[in-house]
Amino acid sequence: MLSSLKRLISGNGKAVPTRNSKDRREAYETFLEEPEYVFEGKDDTDTLVEAYGRDFAPEGSVDEGYVLLSNGMSDQQMSIPEGAGEEGIKPRAELMWYVREPTPEIVANLRWLTQFPFIDKTFIGFGHRIPMPTPPLSDCPFKTFLFLRPIICDDELLSDTVFVDNEKVDILTVHLISDAEYAFIKSKGLDPFLDMLDENDYPPIFDPKRPSYI
Repeated sequence: MLSSLKRLISGNGKAVPTRNSKDRREAYETFLEEPEYVFEGKDDTDTLVEAYGRDFAPEGSVDEGYVLLSNGMSDQQMSIPEGAGEEGIKPRAELMWYVREPTPEIVANLRWLTQFPFIDKTFIGFGHRIPMPTPPLSDCPFKTFLFLRPIICDDELLSDTVFVDNEKVDILTVHLISDAEYAFIKSKGLDPFLDMLDENDYPPIFDPKRPSYI
């Protein structure tokens, strides 16, 4: 696993930081300090994925993990249909994922998610789901990605500081949900599902072994 991680970090040397990526990094570091890892991808068209170490536990205990944050998705505008902007959907976004370790599999999935809107000329925003035909992670049975917004204070503040060409960038957090949870959202709506997460003390760090809440 470590050798795979080193390959992801090193890339092939082709990625060149842009003005936008430097500006985003500066905004990220204001709240997250310096990244421990930067995953460059195959070439300069791939979105950078940065891993920032964090202790997620309340004061007096330890619960270490990483904030994975894309740096480059917002260079492009997503294809927003007429009227969607009125619902708070923004054409530019970056993705955040709270993980225990930045494994190659997780990094690859996060990078693919940053490319998804531009492959299909679509968009993603708060509450949107992407159901996959098979589980995207080998150690988790869940198949559907869900996008929410940060609820940790520093990350909420961060999401208000990132702009590209004077357009606010939406920071969306990545989650995986079960088939039953996906069906529940479709039938009952997102708000009742978010209440269910609160009732079950949904962990801030992604847990591939968590049970389905339905």
